Amino acid sequence: MKKSLKDSPLKRRTDEEIAREEIDRINARLRHFRGVAASVMNDALEVLNAVWDSCQDPRSPEEILDGVPEPLARTPAGGWAEFFERLHLLGTYIDYARRLCDGSIDQPSSN
Repeated sequence: MKKSLKDSPLKRRTDEEIAREEIDRINARLRHFRGVAASVMNDALEVLNAVWDSCQDPRSPEEILDGVPEPLARTPAGGWAEFFERLHLLGTYIDYARRLCDGSIDQPSSN
């Protein structure tokens, strides 16, 4: 004999189970948010380190101590075009991270 849906007992969720599911869902969203934010900030830090490295004094410590003058027209490693591209990329990462954190990720950038 087949059981009908009317005969089977409905499993009702308790308020506690509903609350636990909601907490789990929110925690999953927060873990995802943290992962995205951490990834964007790691990318930004890599670009910042590359920009910083290109700004470093090309002289050795001995040359600096001996008073060898710094080159007048010093060009960053990779040239100015790459330097400005990295700065722009850094600004893009920081802007994205700001919009991600303040919840305006769907809005166009203010830049």
